Amino acid sequence: MNLLKKRAIHNVLLVSLLCLLSSVFYPSQAHADFGKGPIQKFGRGFFYIFASPFQIPKGMIQTAQDAEPVYLAPVKGTIAGGGIGVYEFTRQLIAGFWDVFTFATPAGRDWGPLYEPSTLFPET
Repeated sequence: MNLLKKRAIHNVLLVSLLCLLSSVFYPSQAHADFGKGPIQKFGRGFFYIFASPFQIPKGMIQTAQDAEPVYLAPVKGTIAGGGIGVYEFTRQLIAGFWDVFTFATPAGRDWGPLYEPSTLFPET
Protein backbone atom coordinates (compact mmCIF):
# COMPACT_ATOMS: atom_id res chain seq x y z
CA MET A 1 0.00 0.00 0.00
CA ASN A 2 1.18 3.48 -0.74
CA LEU A 3 2.73 5.38 2.17
CA LEU A 4 0.41 8.35 1.58
CA LYS A 5 -2.67 6.12 1.82
CA LYS A 6 -1.39 4.55 5.05
CA ARG A 7 -0.90 7.97 6.62
CA ALA A 8 -4.37 9.11 5.53
CA ILE A 9 -5.98 6.00 7.02
CA HIS A 10 -3.93 6.43 10.20
CA ASN A 11 -5.04 10.07 10.55
CA VAL A 12 -8.71 9.22 10.00
CA LEU A 13 -8.56 6.45 12.60
CA LEU A 14 -6.80 8.73 15.09
CA VAL A 15 -9.37 11.51 14.69
CA SER A 16 -12.22 8.99 14.98
CA LEU A 17 -10.73 7.59 18.18
CA LEU A 18 -10.32 11.07 19.67
CA CYS A 19 -13.93 11.94 18.83
CA LEU A 20 -15.15 8.71 20.41
CA LEU A 21 -13.13 9.26 23.58
CA SER A 22 -14.26 12.87 23.89
CA SER A 23 -17.90 11.83 23.63
CA VAL A 24 -17.45 9.14 26.29
CA PHE A 25 -15.81 11.50 28.77
CA TYR A 26 -18.11 14.45 28.04
CA PRO A 27 -19.49 15.67 31.39
CA SER A 28 -23.26 15.55 31.70
CA GLN A 29 -23.30 18.82 33.67
CA ALA A 30 -21.92 20.70 30.69
CA HIS A 31 -24.62 19.18 28.50
CA ALA A 32 -27.34 20.40 30.88
CA ASP A 33 -26.17 24.00 30.46
CA PHE A 34 -26.02 23.84 26.66
CA GLY A 35 -27.88 26.72 25.06
CA LYS A 36 -27.46 29.07 27.98
CA GLY A 37 -25.16 32.04 28.06
CA PRO A 38 -24.49 35.29 26.23
CA ILE A 39 -22.92 33.75 23.12
CA GLN A 40 -25.85 31.40 22.55
CA LYS A 41 -28.30 34.24 23.18
CA PHE A 42 -26.54 36.47 20.64
CA GLY A 43 -26.43 33.67 18.06
CA ARG A 44 -30.09 32.83 18.61
CA GLY A 45 -31.04 36.48 18.14
CA PHE A 46 -29.00 36.75 14.96
CA PHE A 47 -30.66 33.60 13.59
CA TYR A 48 -34.14 34.87 14.54
CA ILE A 49 -33.49 38.09 12.62
CA PHE A 50 -32.14 36.16 9.62
CA ALA A 51 -34.95 33.59 9.54
CA SER A 52 -37.90 35.87 10.34
CA PRO A 53 -38.82 36.70 6.69
CA PHE A 54 -39.37 32.99 6.04
CA GLN A 55 -42.31 33.01 8.46
CA ILE A 56 -44.51 34.76 5.86
CA PRO A 57 -44.46 32.00 3.20
CA LYS A 58 -44.57 29.39 5.97
CA GLY A 59 -47.84 30.88 7.26
CA MET A 60 -49.27 30.97 3.74
CA ILE A 61 -48.35 27.36 2.99
CA GLN A 62 -49.60 26.02 6.31
CA THR A 63 -52.91 27.89 6.07
CA ALA A 64 -53.44 26.74 2.48
CA GLN A 65 -52.83 23.12 3.51
CA ASP A 66 -55.46 23.33 6.25
CA ALA A 67 -58.06 25.14 4.11
CA GLU A 68 -61.58 23.73 3.78
CA PRO A 69 -63.06 23.61 1.08
CA VAL A 70 -60.04 22.88 -1.06
CA TYR A 71 -60.94 25.28 -3.88
CA LEU A 72 -60.56 28.21 -1.43
CA ALA A 73 -57.03 27.17 -0.43
CA PRO A 74 -55.18 29.72 -2.64
CA VAL A 75 -57.31 32.63 -1.44
CA LYS A 76 -57.29 31.59 2.20
CA GLY A 77 -53.56 30.84 2.10
CA THR A 78 -52.74 34.21 0.58
CA ILE A 79 -54.98 36.40 2.74
CA ALA A 80 -55.26 34.63 6.10
CA GLY A 81 -51.90 32.89 5.85
CA GLY A 82 -50.23 36.13 4.85
CA GLY A 83 -51.62 37.80 7.96
CA ILE A 84 -50.48 34.95 10.18
CA GLY A 85 -47.07 35.01 8.51
CA VAL A 86 -46.66 38.77 9.00
CA TYR A 87 -47.60 38.38 12.68
CA GLU A 88 -45.06 35.57 13.19
CA PHE A 89 -42.44 37.52 11.19
CA THR A 90 -42.89 40.57 13.41
CA ARG A 91 -42.87 38.54 16.62
CA GLN A 92 -39.71 36.65 15.66
CA LEU A 93 -37.97 39.82 14.44
CA ILE A 94 -38.68 41.61 17.74
CA ALA A 95 -37.46 38.58 19.71
CA GLY A 96 -34.31 38.49 17.58
CA PHE A 97 -33.50 42.14 18.16
CA TRP A 98 -34.28 41.67 21.86
CA ASP A 99 -31.77 38.80 22.08
CA VAL A 100 -29.10 40.69 20.11
CA PHE A 101 -29.37 43.89 22.13
CA THR A 102 -29.68 42.20 25.54
CA PHE A 103 -27.30 39.28 25.00
CA ALA A 104 -25.02 40.40 27.86
CA THR A 105 -27.75 40.01 30.50
CA PRO A 106 -29.97 37.02 31.37
CA ALA A 107 -33.00 39.41 31.32
CA GLY A 108 -34.87 37.41 33.97
CA ARG A 109 -35.24 34.37 31.70
CA ASP A 110 -32.08 32.43 32.62
CA TRP A 111 -30.68 33.17 29.13
CA GLY A 112 -33.82 31.75 27.53
CA PRO A 113 -35.58 33.22 24.48
CA LEU A 114 -38.29 35.86 24.66
CA TYR A 115 -40.69 33.21 23.31
CA GLU A 116 -40.32 29.69 21.93
CA PRO A 117 -40.90 29.94 18.18
CA SER A 118 -42.49 27.20 16.16
CA THR A 119 -40.46 25.28 13.65
CA LEU A 120 -39.39 27.04 10.47
CA PHE A 121 -40.88 24.33 8.26
CA PRO A 122 -44.64 24.03 7.69
CA GLU A 123 -46.39 21.19 9.48
CA THR A 124 -48.00 18.68 7.16
